[in-house]
Amino acid sequence: MPAYAAQVFPGDGIGGPGATIDLFSASTRGTLLAYSQTSGVALTFATTFRSAVYRNTSGTLDFYYQVERTGAGTNSSNPIQSFTAANFGGFTTFAFRDGSDFDGAGGFLAAGNPGTFTSSANRSFDGNVVGVNFGSNNLVGTENSTTYIFRTNAVSFTSGTFGVIDGSALQGPTFAPTVPEPATWAMMLGGFGLVGFATRRSRRPRRALA
Repeated sequence: MPAYAAQVFPGDGIGGPGATIDLFSASTRGTLLAYSQTSGVALTFATTFRSAVYRNTSGTLDFYYQVERTGAGTNSSNPIQSFTAANFGGFTTFAFRDGSDFDGAGGFLAAGNPGTFTSSANRSFDGNVVGVNFGSNNLVGTENSTTYIFRTNAVSFTSGTFGVIDGSALQGPTFAPTVPEPATWAMMLGGFGLVGFATRRSRRPRRALA
């Protein structure tokens, strides 16, 4: 973990300043595991929400989120203020941002609202919900945010829920960290044991032939 990374603690951004969102280091991105895109219309905005899971170069999971405002809502048109993602309870979490078109035609866009670079991260008191508040740089028109990355100590993921918020809110499916099932842990530990056995065996000195 880079020394400058800012951890998002439970209660950050609730009645006080949110956590710093650091620049993401592309060299740690790792491997894409899953991608999702959901579009919808609320009372005051229309949006497309993009999310993905990457296994970073340290072996743990990063959760990517991007909000695009695609137009007005069914009743009126207001800027998008923030977004949330649920099911992070119990996981250590750090916040990063990446304004580049890092996956080309893969789905995520280069930041369309540079001001969202200065947004802050928040987290519920129980640690379950993380999110980003755009502050004075809300998404208007058809702007899209930078891509926000929540780096965790999780090694498995499951389905989660996102929320895009203005005066109204829109929820939909996304990805979230989870604790591996016992069978998965057994397979992982068994794999580590086999690696250790193979390493020990390879280091055993060979007896010279007479």
